[in-house]
Amino acid sequence: MSNFLKMIKRILFFALIFLVNNQILFSQIDNEANFYTDVSNANFNKNLVLDYSVDNDFTTDDSPKLQTAIDNISSNGGGILTISAGNYSFGNINLKSNVHLKIHKDVVIRPFYEILTDGKLKNYAIFKLGANTNPVQNISISSISGDRFTIDLTQNNNPNVAVVNCQKVTNFLIANFNVLDNYTKFSAITTGGDDYNGTYLFPVNGIVKDIDVQNAHYGYGTVQTQSAENMLFKDLSGTGGATLRLETGFSGLNNLQGTNLPSGIKRVGGIDKMVARNISCTNGNSALMVSPHALHNGTVDAEGIHGNSAGFAVRVEAGFISNKYDQNIGLVNGTFKHVRIKNVTATYGETAEIKAKHFHLYPSEITPPTSEAHYLIDGETRVY
Repeated sequence: MSNFLKMIKRILFFALIFLVNNQILFSQIDNEANFYTDVSNANFNKNLVLDYSVDNDFTTDDSPKLQTAIDNISSNGGGILTISAGNYSFGNINLKSNVHLKIHKDVVIRPFYEILTDGKLKNYAIFKLGANTNPVQNISISSISGDRFTIDLTQNNNPNVAVVNCQKVTNFLIANFNVLDNYTKFSAITTGGDDYNGTYLFPVNGIVKDIDVQNAHYGYGTVQTQSAENMLFKDLSGTGGATLRLETGFSGLNNLQGTNLPSGIKRVGGIDKMVARNISCTNGNSALMVSPHALHNGTVDAEGIHGNSAGFAVRVEAGFISNKYDQNIGLVNGTFKHVRIKNVTATYGETAEIKAKHFHLYPSEITPPTSEAHYLIDGETRVY
């Protein structure tokens, strides 16, 4: 055999090895075991209704009893808190380490918010994971059977609400619910960070899956990440908004990214090792949005992205420095280290929500809409 043929044979052999190894890599990257581990606990198990006398009436604030139950289970080594079928009102619940909420499919949860005498509406969440508390770990919120329970945001008295706010949390699972939204001002699931004893901590090792949101605000959606590492987003859908918003646009974090930061200020925040599978959006902004602003982020691996009469199936934005960020700290346009997006489908429709600045991106045969979204208030960007 000639040297030339031997060289060709060697090249083909190594190319085959590369393709096989690549296939193995991408077939394993979305294995749930890489993101969340079901850790054994003391099996100090309780039932919210039977053991804490919750009355299943929406008018009752069930938050104190739920918080007591969570605190009891965590302080006794951890276990499962079962939430039986019925109606509940919760607000600003702090999940604790080694506590797992198992929720019946016939549960309906509404947010509870007490308006103070000054009338100001503060931001809040139904469930908080490591927000304004010590770091927490080994936590899950899911249904008993795998069938979805319901979060009803349509009756709330404060639109500044998230369903789950994740901050200083490690090893967590959030799954199995439908959100009946009413164009509230946050994505249903949010991830961010917080300072703890001089160290910036944020969500690490988590799964968010099997969640649907109806009637999301264009500027929000099902999930938004500001800071997180090693997370799997799977089987997420939404009507309106951006279903999975990998957008690091929070001003507080962007103002910590400059090359000319004041002495003692550390550069923190951003997202890395984000994996997405089967993400869809109907009549909204986009199924997947990737936008770094002025942060320098890691990797994104996404497959199975579906847009149905959405403005975009996938929306990937260049980094930029918003006028609202500090212009004197040496900010540069943000980046992602590597983004891989595969298996994208888009179905044409005429009920998408679109910003005017995007009209020019669509074929001239499509007449721009003229009716504004009905839920917009003064000061919000116009959406049609």
